Amino acid sequence: MMRFNFFFVLAVVVIFSVLQLSQVETIDVQTIAGLILFALLMFSFMGMADTHVVKQLRQRCRRNLLYALAPLAVLYTLTIAYLAMVGQLTAGNLITPLIYLFLPALLLWQDRHSPEYLTWQNLAAILIVWFFIELGLVPQADIPSEKGISFFLLIALNSIIYSFIIIRGLDSVGFRLRPNLDDWKYACIYFGLFIAFFAIPIGFSTSFIRQSTELGPYWQFPVILLGIFLFTGLPEEIVFRGLIHNLLAGRFKKSKSELPVLLISSIIFGLAHINNSDPPFIFVHFFGLDWTIPWAYVILASIAGWFYGLAYIRTGSILAPALLHAIVDGWWSYFFNPG
Repeated sequence: MMRFNFFFVLAVVVIFSVLQLSQVETIDVQTIAGLILFALLMFSFMGMADTHVVKQLRQRCRRNLLYALAPLAVLYTLTIAYLAMVGQLTAGNLITPLIYLFLPALLLWQDRHSPEYLTWQNLAAILIVWFFIELGLVPQADIPSEKGISFFLLIALNSIIYSFIIIRGLDSVGFRLRPNLDDWKYACIYFGLFIAFFAIPIGFSTSFIRQSTELGPYWQFPVILLGIFLFTGLPEEIVFRGLIHNLLAGRFKKSKSELPVLLISSIIFGLAHINNSDPPFIFVHFFGLDWTIPWAYVILASIAGWFYGLAYIRTGSILAPALLHAIVDGWWSYFFNPG
């Protein structure tokens, strides 16, 4: 692993461990085991941001199907072991991770020699990845088990990157961790444009955002940014920019304009937030059901998705939109979220 990646992951593990240990009343074996597992999953996930690691994994894991599925079998074993440790091992929790981990991998193995554009196998794999998380079909366990983060999010991050980058062989995702000048430049430029011309005017006029009455300690802000970057920005940008936008662009490769892909991926990103519970709402009766739609949230998310897509196009990496995503969400949650 690159030196930067190694020390970045190490810093993340140390910060996370210190924060978690400061919140628990007693440090038991389960807490320590959870932190060790967190470290292992973070190192494996971020290790795949290194091109040398990717090359080695492809050489070893793309020889035959059994080799390809072996790392996922390790993830499945870790999942079952952790669920058993926290007392959540049920028949459903045995089957669901099995489907989630292996079905996308099998689809992508079948499609591994195809050009890098959206096929039905790619689409099916993305939908499985997306809906299992979005609909809460995965085991609901935190790591550590008290006041931690979603354990299955870490499993999902590892399986998504491994399945699409190693098994499918997508080289255009742009998964890396070390930022360059362009990453910061476009993140800052598009943040300023989005906030000044869209987030503040639309947010305040619709009462979607309001000034926080009390701010937390200033030291919390960079921690909030780091947490959002790791557990919201990166996961969502991997799916919506690294996979959906990227594969759509491959399908529209003959088009001279990037606007159709940018528009489609932005709308998809906005509609993916339709199940959020932030007012204002519109109420729609559709298919015999009453739908509560947070229209301001969907509009702002679509516009934000446009700028995330621009950052992805300009840099060819999900890092820039993930940084921008973290700054936007961190700005909103710290300064303009009275709840």
